[in-house]
Amino acid sequence: MTSTSPSSTTGPIGSALLGGKLLPRARLTERQDTVPVNQDIQAFWPHGRYGLGLVERPLSCGGSYWSHEGGNGGYITLNGATDNGSRTVTVSMSTALGDSPDNTLRQEQAASNLVGHALCDTPGNRQGT
Repeated sequence: MTSTSPSSTTGPIGSALLGGKLLPRARLTERQDTVPVNQDIQAFWPHGRYGLGLVERPLSCGGSYWSHEGGNGGYITLNGATDNGSRTVTVSMSTALGDSPDNTLRQEQAASNLVGHALCDTPGNRQGT
């Protein structure tokens, strides 16, 4: 399932956090002070940077988005929000393909592509299908 509406679970939180409604600007800036992810994680998050509970990842259309993904007991959720929180997306997968490193990586890449398309696909920048 992919959702870009404000009704998705992480949509309002991401919007409020990055839109400056949950934390003072100084605290949000601290969370967004990032370092590159380590070499092992680069396979999953190419050019990703990690802050305090937030991951910054590049978008194919330029710029970047903020994320904090997770999962448990066979499901995975990947989300993203634009820098100002004006656009958010949540990808929820009911099956975690953890039977091999290659399948885990393929699933992460597919979900990341969905997030990227949803965040980049705006009226002035259609991504296609």
